[in-house]
Amino acid sequence: MAIATIIVTALSYLPGVNLEGMERVDVIYPWNWQPSVNEAGESRDWLINPVQGIEVKGIFGALFPAFMLYLLFFIDHNISSILTQAPKYDLKKPSAYHWDFFCLGLTIIPCGLIGLPPGSGLIPQAPLHTRALATRKIVERHGIKTEVTTHVEEQRWSALGQASLMFVALSLFVVISWIPKGCLFGVFLYLGVGALFGNEVSRS
Repeated sequence: MAIATIIVTALSYLPGVNLEGMERVDVIYPWNWQPSVNEAGESRDWLINPVQGIEVKGIFGALFPAFMLYLLFFIDHNISSILTQAPKYDLKKPSAYHWDFFCLGLTIIPCGLIGLPPGSGLIPQAPLHTRALATRKIVERHGIKTEVTTHVEEQRWSALGQASLMFVALSLFVVISWIPKGCLFGVFLYLGVGALFGNEVSRS
């Protein structure tokens, strides 16, 4: 993903490339590590009141979409965790993925108080991540060739690295603003389509 983004971004700056109509990632740069500002240039405090300016009917009106968002997070993460902890991986501490879910849940309230969207990071808990850390071999059983997982490298370093890179990205808004939006759309489409093949859901 990183290599594809770098190459396409570099190609978009080559002489002769038609830049008319090309949209790039819209971020405010350079970011000075302060809260965001509105269109009028007015800043805000770090802590906000989530219900400020919202009437009671607005709060009740938000209950239904909030419940749908809750179901999305709960079902999405739990299905991913269940697939990640499949018996075929023979993990020593599969319950550790539930602690990831617990830590993610603890961030919901702080995100609301500082005006950030809730996080839903599933990289460390995704079956794709576990598969990338697995050693596999092809065995023949009853005349049918089957892929068998022989070992999974259980570690938390890749999860820590993924989370740390998110903070690094906060200081690279200038670089992020160079990336064409079409490049990201293509990368995400490729990752989504690629994830459909070979996973537990498509096999069932």
